[in-house]
Amino acid sequence: MTAEPTSPQQPIRILFVGGHGRSGSTLVSRALGAAGKASCVGELRYLWKQGVAKNQLCGCNRRFARCAFWQDVGDAAFGGWRNVDAIEMAGLHQSVMRIRHLAHHLLPGSTGAFGRRVRLYAETMAKVYRGIAEVSGSPMIVDSSKFPTSALLLRRMPGIDLRIVQLVRGPHGVVHSWSRTVQRADKGGRLMATHSPTRAAAEWLVFNAAIESFRLTRTPWTLLRYEDFVARPHSELSRVLEFAGSPSPDTGFLGDGTIDLPVDHSVAGNPMRIRTGVVPLRADEEWRTAMRRARRRMVTVFTAPGMLRYGYPLR
Repeated sequence: MTAEPTSPQQPIRILFVGGHGRSGSTLVSRALGAAGKASCVGELRYLWKQGVAKNQLCGCNRRFARCAFWQDVGDAAFGGWRNVDAIEMAGLHQSVMRIRHLAHHLLPGSTGAFGRRVRLYAETMAKVYRGIAEVSGSPMIVDSSKFPTSALLLRRMPGIDLRIVQLVRGPHGVVHSWSRTVQRADKGGRLMATHSPTRAAAEWLVFNAAIESFRLTRTPWTLLRYEDFVARPHSELSRVLEFAGSPSPDTGFLGDGTIDLPVDHSVAGNPMRIRTGVVPLRADEEWRTAMRRARRRMVTVFTAPGMLRYGYPLR
């Protein structure tokens, strides 16, 4: 499975999908990977806990330890996953990569224990990205980790050509999605996490503001609205991939209101990451009939600045 190794001097191009959860990032990142002949790895921030430690399903529908791709990545990066303490790495992730750690990452030249932990985590993850690039032989890695702390970590790594696409979905649909009870087909029927409407609305604002702030840096940034992707998948994929340095994408897997999903190796994400074949491509508008009027008004009031910013009508 190992492809031609990437030159040590060649930067690893990473298209980072940032934004808030339940914004369609799993579907969008899989489409970007398929169209750009890139390696879609899903939410890589959960590699250590969900993949290495818990041996959960890869997007290819095999357990992590039985997925040849990820075992080859472990061999390339560390001489095997057994040579890294996955529980320790998952704990390290929890100690430096949550949204509440954002301010610490922004301090110039982080010092002390936090700075040392961040550097150790960045050095370890850099080896993972290098292993993915070597094993896949793909021109680009699509990482849908979404968290701004994950994007900041990538900026710390030498040899990374980082491009950020901010994925935004209307806040009412996001809030409604966080309130629904959904079983995870990729985790034996366990329920997906839920958030209160106020928390989901507040985090929609915070995550999107933090990801948009990258446009003020030298890191290339672009915006993609999920609703625009669903309405115009060919043109939106082409636009984003041209931004990412992959012009002339192959969009033959897009049909009339459908998308033919290939197998990939998403290590974590929405349960649909294990679905393959032809699936409908449409916006989930259930919130329009299911969301109570009072809740709809609350979401609008909470998120009005962001709604206006990203072109959503106040309702």
